[in-house]
Amino acid sequence: MSSVVQPLAPVVLLAAFVLWLWLRSFPPPNATPLPGPKGHLFSGNTHQIPKKEPWRTYSEWSRKYGPVFQFRTFGRNFIVLNSVQAVTELLEKRSSIYSDRPMSWMLFDLVGRGKSVFNISSLHPWHRRYRKLLHSGLNTSFIREHWPLLQEEASKLTQRLIEDSSNLEANIRLNAAAVIMRSTYGYTVSNLKDDFITAAEETSQITGKALAPGRWLVDSFPLLRFVPSWFPGADFKRQALEWKTRFDFLSSVPYTWVKNQIANGKFNNSFTSRLLVREDDSYPTAEEEEIINWCAGALYAGAADTTVSALLSFVMLMTLHPAIQSRAQAELDLVLGKGRQPSYTDLDSLPYLGAVFKEVLRFAPVGPLALPHRVIRNDEYLGFHIPKNSTIIPNVWAILHDEKTYPDPFTFDPERFLATGESHPKRPVQMDPRAFAFGFGARSCPGSQFAEKWMLINMASILANCTISPFSDLGRMVNPRDIEFTTGITSHIHVFECNVSKR
Repeated sequence: MSSVVQPLAPVVLLAAFVLWLWLRSFPPPNATPLPGPKGHLFSGNTHQIPKKEPWRTYSEWSRKYGPVFQFRTFGRNFIVLNSVQAVTELLEKRSSIYSDRPMSWMLFDLVGRGKSVFNISSLHPWHRRYRKLLHSGLNTSFIREHWPLLQEEASKLTQRLIEDSSNLEANIRLNAAAVIMRSTYGYTVSNLKDDFITAAEETSQITGKALAPGRWLVDSFPLLRFVPSWFPGADFKRQALEWKTRFDFLSSVPYTWVKNQIANGKFNNSFTSRLLVREDDSYPTAEEEEIINWCAGALYAGAADTTVSALLSFVMLMTLHPAIQSRAQAELDLVLGKGRQPSYTDLDSLPYLGAVFKEVLRFAPVGPLALPHRVIRNDEYLGFHIPKNSTIIPNVWAILHDEKTYPDPFTFDPERFLATGESHPKRPVQMDPRAFAFGFGARSCPGSQFAEKWMLINMASILANCTISPFSDLGRMVNPRDIEFTTGITSHIHVFECNVSKR
């Protein structure tokens, strides 16, 4: 008898697990489940999730299932928010229960990123300490202190683009790395081959791959994390170790470099040095040092690739819209006069440039899908049941391309953010996209003001000194409606050749 039962045991366990998945897909009695695409019993909707620009598919699904819908992958529940009302009601007004992060065993545990600023649970005591430290460290005083750096690197970027516009992305990436490494660690990046530049791109790509819904079975079956890396089929363990090694390099090398500089008395003022060198000559505890290190790493990882994405989109969109470029240049000429470079105090006198900045964020959001949230208890919205532990995905792209909020959303039009527009003088000012571009609730970006000033001075410097035009051999202009973007946590516009010449 035992010889018959023993081979049946795995089959029984599998059947029990499938039954458990099936039962947990039902809402509690008297609760109405959210609508969504039908999927398979075991794998859910895994086969329906697109690998390319999923935000567009989610937007299409919202037309069929409503602004808030759900889908499943191997027993994990995902809820997509596609409207201003939904993200405001859930992620802002109910942030106390919607600000946690969904557990990613692949990224948080195996790759070792569970304590990073972006991933740490809102219930962890370090979460509040992170935000307090970052908000106090990235205040107006920090921006003013580093304004000469922003201005200097903007001038360098402008000159590099004039000399060699064929390396557009590399030159912009150098600007991002130079600003972040100097302001965060006091480290000077001097050339495009610096390890930190290539590492910045890897950081975003790795995070996006490790967080991809349904890609890693270990996220649905956590016991798999105990499988030895040499075991057949355990490729994910070997991949996680490779990524962990790279991440450890990013976090330890620059931090150790700062500490060595401080010890030698040759350090530059930076976010990190200000926290390590105290007025009372005391030393941070081991725990405080770990917190400082995670916060410094967040500045680098969070700002480098996003700034590159925004600036690339800006240059490409100026290439496609010469009239908008000319109007912004005319505003700069009026404010700056002849020969003067833009400064911090000029930014408030450049409303059209500010509108261009907002429209870049709206038309080409750097994070089309904001980092996912997790609801920590059962909830209800519009009469629908929201199960505890569901992963909440804010579809920023859908919100910023909603024709009800932004008429003619696929047209690049900065005038939508001006009180009086030449093309639409009676059209009301449209909703500021910054409310959606920098995260939500207790997960909003603490460095948004620094990022905005950084972006604006680069835009002002480029337009004041350069003219951006299609490359002479382009053949035909790229239709703005045909623009494509890469898929990842941070999305990049597909770059085409352009010419940057001195005005």
